[in-house]
Amino acid sequence: MTSIAKVRFGAALMAGALLAGCVGAGDPVTGSWASVDGVFVATFDNGAFQSRLTSTGDTVVADGRYRATSNGYNLSWTSIAANEQRSARCLFTAVGELTCTPSAGAPFTMRKVG
Repeated sequence: MTSIAKVRFGAALMAGALLAGCVGAGDPVTGSWASVDGVFVATFDNGAFQSRLTSTGDTVVADGRYRATSNGYNLSWTSIAANEQRSARCLFTAVGELTCTPSAGAPFTMRKVG
């Protein structure tokens, strides 16, 4: 195999790995996601999600819905503490990693747990 063929083969494998993290059987966001700052864990299932504080594990801080877009997800939720509606646009930035830009506040990143 030539060097160019090896590079092409490696690129094809990498693209396949990225696609496996974004598409396939079922919804790739289903399951638990932890914020990289360690503050919360969100559980996504069937278009709905809840976020809980990592420190307590039982305090719900957000309750919301999500929907797929062409390259990520749109989230909308109620902040329990602030009693406000919030939203964010989330994009896959790596396999098993979503980076979200909220309508207000600082961006945040979540990684798939497990």
